[in-house]
Amino acid sequence: MAVFSEEVKERMKFMTKIKVRVKKHKAKIMVFVFALMVAVSPTLASAQTNESTQTLSVNWTQISDVITGAGELMPSIGNLVIAVVPILLILVIVGFVVGLFDGIIGAIQDAFRTFRR
Repeated sequence: MAVFSEEVKERMKFMTKIKVRVKKHKAKIMVFVFALMVAVSPTLASAQTNESTQTLSVNWTQISDVITGAGELMPSIGNLVIAVVPILLILVIVGFVVGLFDGIIGAIQDAFRTFRR
């Protein structure tokens, strides 16, 4: 077991208290940080351009590329589902038949146990 000095122990207690407080107020902290980011980012953007009259704009081409990529991905997911569904149906039918035969054999075994007594 490690031996710590009193100063280190006090720091560890302090950090434990902070962790407990952060866990308790995690949602509030996240909302505060998000609000701060939203409020500060336009200010930083206008400060970087050195022109207070210039308006901020969104680069729609990158967003449209993401949407187009997601749209192109959808047919392949549809083909995957169409390929997997028949296999799943076969497995369900086989499982049902095996379970049915298992139930029938179990009932026959129980009947023979009853006749043995």
